[in-house]
Amino acid sequence: MFPTYRIQPLLYAALIWLVGVVGASAQWLVYELRFTPEEDSVNFSFYTGGYVVVPAGGGAASIVLTTEEGGRYYAVAESSGKYFVAANANVRKAVFAAASLTGSSQAFYTASGLMNRSLLLGGSEGPRSWRVAENLSGRLMAADDESSSGPAPDGSLGVIGGAIITGTLREDLTANASASFTSQNTVTAYIIELLEKYGYAPDEGSLPAPEISVDDALMIDASLFPVETRGQAPAND
Repeated sequence: MFPTYRIQPLLYAALIWLVGVVGASAQWLVYELRFTPEEDSVNFSFYTGGYVVVPAGGGAASIVLTTEEGGRYYAVAESSGKYFVAANANVRKAVFAAASLTGSSQAFYTASGLMNRSLLLGGSEGPRSWRVAENLSGRLMAADDESSSGPAPDGSLGVIGGAIITGTLREDLTANASASFTSQNTVTAYIIELLEKYGYAPDEGSLPAPEISVDDALMIDASLFPVETRGQAPAND
């Protein structure tokens, strides 16, 4: 499940690699997300960005959330999300959707984008062209009556909040992931190692990085990482 807001520990999350999710296709899309909180939110603190890893043909979505508030941190959320296509005779949209219902908290994520271009990806089974969305947009909505925890030391109680979601297809990460990795676990590990290269550390309460095979680990080498520019991590580009 995806977290409702940042201050909630992620220990309840059962990560996708614990159930051995492997996409039917070894071609992946990686979207970089940004979250812009809405001004009328109350007691709402969420991650500022993240990376979504999905099979190019649709399926379970894995996400690595990031923040630069108080330092650079990341957290991996469980794959209760989905990536799919919504279409009719007039339009085709790529959709990312997820829901988190944990204890007294709940959150809902939806983001979509027009499938407006073709993208040729390499992979173990040879190159293939996919119709993809270059950009995603949507909303996160979250609420928690905090009935199980009671008021904070400052007297605040309850959470209501929302954020605008914007997403951009990272063609560099997408190409590297599709050409080099055959499992969603390894793509997620690749994103985590990239973030750690730029100074990100696991957030408090987050679960550890995925366990992958020695052969997969050897595939994650320095040549796969984009060159650092402007002294910033990719999550800020």
